[in-house]
Amino acid sequence: MTKIHIPFIVIALSALALVGCAEKRQPQWDAVAADNASFDQVWDACLDSLEDRGFETDRRDRRFGLIVSEPVVGKQFFEFWRNDTADSDELLNSSLHTIRRVVTIRIAKQGPMQFQINVEAHAQRVSLPGDQLDNTAEAFELLGRQGVPSSPSRSDYIRPRGEPIWVEIGRERALEQAIMRDIVRRLES
Repeated sequence: MTKIHIPFIVIALSALALVGCAEKRQPQWDAVAADNASFDQVWDACLDSLEDRGFETDRRDRRFGLIVSEPVVGKQFFEFWRNDTADSDELLNSSLHTIRRVVTIRIAKQGPMQFQINVEAHAQRVSLPGDQLDNTAEAFELLGRQGVPSSPSRSDYIRPRGEPIWVEIGRERALEQAIMRDIVRRLES
């Protein structure tokens, strides 16, 4: 290689390495303030926002300012009428896996007519335990020599499927921010 090509190749590879490390960042909101609003207005705005996104409430505790939604299985790419995902990443995950979301809203009084609203959206993925043989001897007995099940029934050797297990996969910040924006929009109108 000539001396001119080496610096060009180094610069090109460096630029490619920097592009590979980039990620899209959205502003992270931990909470939003609601000023000049009564508790009833804040409470109703939170409930309406959840309802518009297809979440039904599981728990409502006005004394502690706590609203928890029932788990909602996320929409698939063809379910255009549903509104329980906030961005394309959440939609892709919901379309590839069975994902459910639970939203928790906490309302804390900061002063007269001042409240702090915190929204948390947790995503969970389903894990279905499969039929399981306990050891290789059971597998050989089950299949027999020619690969055809032998006389004992399959249920004698295989443990039945258990209940689905929901595994926590983390918070969904985009959904949290979308709900907070919706609450603020409702309080401002």
